[in-house]
Amino acid sequence: MASRWTEVERVEQGALPTMLAQAVIVGTALTVGAIACSGFYLNMIADPKTGGPVVALVPWMVVTVFIAVVFSYVVGFALLWCAESFTNRMKDTFKPWAYAVVGLIGYAIWGMFVMGTTMNSLDQAVNGVVLANQDILAVTANYAVFGFIAFLLAQAYGAKLATRKTAVIVLLVVQIVLAVLGGIVLFMIFGQIPSTK
Repeated sequence: MASRWTEVERVEQGALPTMLAQAVIVGTALTVGAIACSGFYLNMIADPKTGGPVVALVPWMVVTVFIAVVFSYVVGFALLWCAESFTNRMKDTFKPWAYAVVGLIGYAIWGMFVMGTTMNSLDQAVNGVVLANQDILAVTANYAVFGFIAFLLAQAYGAKLATRKTAVIVLLVVQIVLAVLGGIVLFMIFGQIPSTK
């Protein structure tokens, strides 16, 4: 940890800040998780009578990526800083697991409230229903697992990735592009809701 809060911790001279590399790892892991589970989330808000999806899979996929990336670079940075402060005097063996617990709690809460609200807003507007309690629990548990994995990887491999600027930049750009597309798609989806009723 840096000796003053204004200092940035780097693995070596010329390397990227370690916390930036950790955030990119978190963003990458959560982006992969969002893409992998987007169909699972979409099935939860399908038409209860026909089972038909309320939106196509690919647009919904970028919406889930948008939600994951916003977490990674807004809330995720704050949680990484908290985890670093919390584990400052902890043995190196336990640090990845402590980070993982912070990620589990933080991303589970984000999934329950942010993703749950997004899904409920869409489901209510299109189908006139909201998610059942077990669906909210499933989303929360799913987000908890990915938060655990993402923060575990961030602590374990952040220092190594910080020395590879090109890889960090490529991963960051891909996430930002997908997130911007997701934000646009989300705006378009909710913009079309009144005309679909």
